[in-house]
Amino acid sequence: MTTAFFYQQPEVLDRDKHQNLKLRAITNARFAAEVQNVPVVAAEFAEAALEYPLVFVKADDEQWVAMALTGLNPGKNLFVKETGQWDARYVPASVRRYPFILASDGGGQFRVAVDMVATTLGSDGQPIFNDAGEPTEATQSVMTLLESFQAQASFTHAFAQRLSDAGLLMEAHADLNEPDGSTQRLQGFFMVDEAKLQALSDDQVLLWFRSGELALVYLHLASLKNLSALQMRRQRLHALKTKTLKPSRSS
Repeated sequence: MTTAFFYQQPEVLDRDKHQNLKLRAITNARFAAEVQNVPVVAAEFAEAALEYPLVFVKADDEQWVAMALTGLNPGKNLFVKETGQWDARYVPASVRRYPFILASDGGGQFRVAVDMVATTLGSDGQPIFNDAGEPTEATQSVMTLLESFQAQASFTHAFAQRLSDAGLLMEAHADLNEPDGSTQRLQGFFMVDEAKLQALSDDQVLLWFRSGELALVYLHLASLKNLSALQMRRQRLHALKTKTLKPSRSS
């Protein structure tokens, strides 16, 4: 399972260099149309678990990341419609924050960056900086979202690491039926081993219960039922596409 995201050319915002940069309203999510999964943070589990399978993946930097599966095949997001709209009640914060992201300076500090290839950026729209070179009110709202996401991301990394340290994360796979009748295996993700969860000591269970982390574990486990819903979504989209492409009979 791939973990590529949709930022192509992130660049740290500079009040001089980007003084005239503006942002138009984001009307679609085509930028995420080719991602198979998107990051989620612990604060989103309760909402995200209702619609997406939530799994754990080890990123390139060996850090654990919680992900919402949005597709069953690399390069295809089943939640982005042909029109570009995100087809779900809850849109993960990692999608809502686009084209902005926090970039690390390598010394523990973060600065706001923007994906310079985003189609919403240009010379018209809402200014990112005001005439004095300060972030506009809209930009400050984005910064608040980014800071909140970063804080929650750090907590989520640590939470997943605690699961790993306790021996609860196991590599998993799912055998899925393709629309053509063949079977493919989705792999490269991790889930909580329920047998090992049940074997935890009473002290550990109580500790995680009081911290709220036990609830996160069960939200993760419950969310895995959405794998079948995701497969049904793919089948519906395939049937619709096949029907649309099928030539009509001439009388």
